[in-house]
Parts: sequence; C-alpha cells; structure tokens
Amino acid sequence: MSAARQIAVIFISIISLTLVLHSILPLKLLRIVPIISSTISLQFAYDEYAFLSCWMDPTYTAQANTLLPPWFKNWGPWGTNIVVGSFTISLASGMANFLTGREIGEVTVGRYWYMAGVAFAAAHLLIWGQKALGLLAMIRAGEPGGETTVSMGRWLEMHRLRSFAVDLPAMVCFIFAALSVMDVIV
Repeated sequence: MSAARQIAVIFISIISLTLVLHSILPLKLLRIVPIISSTISLQFAYDEYAFLSCWMDPTYTAQANTLLPPWFKNWGPWGTNIVVGSFTISLASGMANFLTGREIGEVTVGRYWYMAGVAFAAAHLLIWGQKALGLLAMIRAGEPGGETTVSMGRWLEMHRLRSFAVDLPAMVCFIFAALSVMDVIV
C-alpha cells in the first residue's frame, strides 16, 4: 500500500472513530480513553527503546549488522500496528472529547487540554514520521553499507527525543484534560 493511501486510510479511520466514540461511549469512559491509549504509546516507546538498545552493544555489532535487517522485516509490521493503533485511538478520542465538551457547556480549559494532547500525538506522526520510516527502511536494507547499527543508533536517538518531546506531553495533556473536566461529570 502506498504512503499516500496509508495516510488516507489513517485519516478516514481517525474521523470515523471520532464520530463513533463521541456517539457510543459513556462520558466517563470517553474521558479516560486518551489517557489509556497515550499511555500504551508511551509504554511501547519505552519498550522499543529498551529492547532495541540491546542491539547496540559493541560486543554484538557484527551479529547485529547481520541480523537486524531480517529481524526488522519480521518485527516491523507488528510494531507499526501498535503505533498506528494507539495513536489513532489517542487522536480520535481526544477529538471526541473536544466535541463532547461543547455539548455539555463544559469549561473550555479541559477542551483545550484535549486538543493539546491531540496536537502532541499528531506530532509523533507528522513531525517525525517520515524520518523514522526512512531510518527503519535503512535498517531493513542493511544500510549504510552493511553497518545497520549506524542507522539503528540514529533511529534510537530520534526515538528518544520524539518520546520525550511529544509522546510524554501528549499523555500529560490528556491527564490534565480529564482532571479539569472531572467535576463536570462526577
């Protein structure tokens, strides 16, 4: 599937899920869904960093350079499903919460925290998505010149920065959003 088609599918999924969540979930559950999904994203980011960093041990460089390309071809689809799934849910549930706040006359601060969380979650894909995919493609291809650990090191550095710059703030924003509206729904 082409990148343009994948983006279109994700966009349509987010819009559809926003409308569905907004319509079917009880309000208390809707309020915590973005916290749960962004926590899943952050936990997976930590796990990725923890287990992928093991490949960088200098003792295993030769083996890592040989094994990483086929390993990433196998692991990549699994990791992509978790990342796309958790971020789709974070984006859709954050937007559904923003829409729901208008209907119940909720104070605007909570709604803006939800949209800030949405912006941070979207930044994971929009700001770093292309760079991450490019580095992952290099790892699968054994680049540069068979030194896959060079690409892996670059990906890990980018991943760490992305996790602290957008994944953690997304979760914090969703927590502040839910806390700021809890008095309205308790």
